[in-house]
Amino acid sequence: MEKKDYELLGGMIRLWSTYIPEAAGDAVKETLRSNWINTGNQEKLFREKVSRKFNIAYCVACNSGTSALRASYAALGIGPGDEVISTPYTFIATNTAILEQGAKPVFADIQYDTLNIDPKSVESKLTKNTKAIVCVHYGGLPCDMEELWAIGKKYHLPVVEDSAHALGSKYKGNYIGSRGDIITFSFQVIKIVTSGDGGIIATSNKEYYKKLKKLIWFGIDREEKKTNLLDPLPELIDVLGFKYNMNDINATLGIVGIDHFDIPFKRRKDIGERYRRELAGLRKIQLTKYAPDRSPNYQIFPIHVEGRLDFAKFMHERSIMVNVNNRRNDRYAIFGGMCELPNTARADEDVILIPLHADLNNEDVDKIIDAVQAYDKL
Repeated sequence: MEKKDYELLGGMIRLWSTYIPEAAGDAVKETLRSNWINTGNQEKLFREKVSRKFNIAYCVACNSGTSALRASYAALGIGPGDEVISTPYTFIATNTAILEQGAKPVFADIQYDTLNIDPKSVESKLTKNTKAIVCVHYGGLPCDMEELWAIGKKYHLPVVEDSAHALGSKYKGNYIGSRGDIITFSFQVIKIVTSGDGGIIATSNKEYYKKLKKLIWFGIDREEKKTNLLDPLPELIDVLGFKYNMNDINATLGIVGIDHFDIPFKRRKDIGERYRRELAGLRKIQLTKYAPDRSPNYQIFPIHVEGRLDFAKFMHERSIMVNVNNRRNDRYAIFGGMCELPNTARADEDVILIPLHADLNNEDVDKIIDAVQAYDKL
């Protein structure tokens, strides 16, 4: 579609939306008037609330989900000469953060019907240079974690879960983040909870936690730093860290979002489940497959569609915004060239998102479903 088509979104049903509870304004104002807006009590409270809500053992707050990924790779010692098995079907940050560490993403294929990384393909890509495995819970649908953890255990490799889409999703009854090696979350503006921008790194491993606390602030653990009258820094700084800490303004937004999490979560779930009921069994539309032992948070709603460009035009003419969320990452030269990934190739040609967010009213949802069903009959 031409650019001008997307410059006139005023009357359209939007694909994305930002959920900010009404209480956020007063909460942020209070933080601004507290005379402390850098990393402080609000950041600590944010981490505590995330841990309690989602049963996370240890967590570290960052200024973005991308920072969370980069710090996680650094904590695992990933560097030049190393390879990381990853998914090509994700936002590029999953894999550019690997490049930033001087390592190489090696792309496994995905499962066409879930859009998640295929454990069988992961195992086939392992080499002596493999340092870690990265998966993405695409659209909030949890990956086949038991299989991935088993591969990690077999080959002594940590598994990093890019859970930018998956806050509140459950795998076999447990929240994503409550199990596993390292799990990163994003609180960017269109996520279920936003802190404006921000990230969390969750882990069940105390040693990873200790490393991560240092890595996100210049190699210094802010909670344990020793100071004297003249020198604010500890005597020993033994790791090269980043400036990835979350400030209290962002943390305050995140706190209010966590307190109100169930409101947008329930609305998204209601809409997503209705889509799954009323758009099932169509000829030109194929829904992604949800295994019964996992519960997605409906961060986005991807579908496979026959004639994707025609579908996009059809929906746009009915004032409904649709879009391609991600492209296969190996199409970009920075990742070294295209790979032989048959399921990824299919998905890259036919996946599109339809609107799903807490601001959609019932009339909007009716209109979206009617339009998809009408296209299917053409």
